[in-house]
Amino acid sequence: MKTFTYLSFLLCTIGMMGQQKLTLQDCERQFLDKNLMLLASHYNIDQAQAAVLQSKIWDLPQIGGEVNAWAPNNDQKFFNAGKEGQKAAYIQQVIKIGGQRKNQIELAKSNAAITQLDFDQLLRDLKFQLRTAFFAIYFDTQSIAEIDKQRDNLKTLIDAYSEQTQKGNVSLKDLVRLQNLYLSLKSDRNALMTEILDNKNLLITLLNTNDINLTPAPTPQELEVYQAGLLYQPEQLQQMALINRPDVLRSQKVLEADNWNIKLQKSLALPSITLGAAYDQRGGAFNNQTNLTLGIPLPLWNQNKGNIKIAKFQLDQDKAGNQQKNLEVQNEVTTAYQKYLELKDSFVSSRSPIAQDLETVYQGIYTNFKKSNISILEFTDFMESYNSSVITLNQFHKNLINACETLNYATAAKLF
Repeated sequence: MKTFTYLSFLLCTIGMMGQQKLTLQDCERQFLDKNLMLLASHYNIDQAQAAVLQSKIWDLPQIGGEVNAWAPNNDQKFFNAGKEGQKAAYIQQVIKIGGQRKNQIELAKSNAAITQLDFDQLLRDLKFQLRTAFFAIYFDTQSIAEIDKQRDNLKTLIDAYSEQTQKGNVSLKDLVRLQNLYLSLKSDRNALMTEILDNKNLLITLLNTNDINLTPAPTPQELEVYQAGLLYQPEQLQQMALINRPDVLRSQKVLEADNWNIKLQKSLALPSITLGAAYDQRGGAFNNQTNLTLGIPLPLWNQNKGNIKIAKFQLDQDKAGNQQKNLEVQNEVTTAYQKYLELKDSFVSSRSPIAQDLETVYQGIYTNFKKSNISILEFTDFMESYNSSVITLNQFHKNLINACETLNYATAAKLF
């Protein structure tokens, strides 16, 4: 199988000279550096951190004053603010009580943590798309390389049979059989190329490039890591997911934010105190009077009961959502694990000695057909089976890697 795979890859790369080859590590590095969605999403984190900073700032003090506009006594002056006139000034500061400021800060911190987890989830989603598209392109390209080799050989045979048919040495039906086989190969190639182009469009978008010549070229080590056995049981994988997954952690952090919001709304039911100092030159009981001021709203009609109830209802709703999320994650991990076992078994079966000798058998059949040692019916039947086997073998490998990546995604852990 390794001989077959490396030969396929060699033929593929020879036909794509000039293309930019990227290992998986190179691809991920470029993705992290240039992906526009990640860059844009990171601004949300900056905004959330700024909101935390803003929540720590005290309310601005208020300062004001007054000056006499008209003196009605014997002076009869406008704006009499001199020693014999009148002026006053004050400064006031709102002081929140009942833990309002602390609750507001903690709520902002929880919201910032939620924003960070949203970013982590986006990174997780995009990275999964990147890796699956990367390997899909790689294995489909190998299949196309094999098909192209067969098409070239068939084209040579068709040209020869066409000439012999015109001379009457070969029947027309034999030529048609070869032409039908050629069309079948072309149809398979078109289907694979459509998938490659779709995945390449996704890949270059994720990498923020317009280089359509970009070609995935994973190293042997990057391929072999997916063939290692899995040492964990489903219950352990489920626990990993509940600990690691950003969407689960976000659901938990939302509950924390809900609790802080309830505390905040309850604290807002307590009125804030306005503390201040005032100076009055001649308008008070004494000349040059200095006063301490204290004000507090009377909680008669607005005790914030509605907002408190809304916050409690939101907490109950998010608790149900959190339970649903945990159940979904556990089931997702179980399904991913079962798919992995099934596809792992298919992949191991595909690496049997028969599959490893497929290339050798193909060369033997092709050579013997050219020497007229086998019939055209035997040849076309084998070629159809061989082409299907080539695509299937690469599909098995691609499916295994996709299953491994799905399990990585489901657990948010680096299992492979």
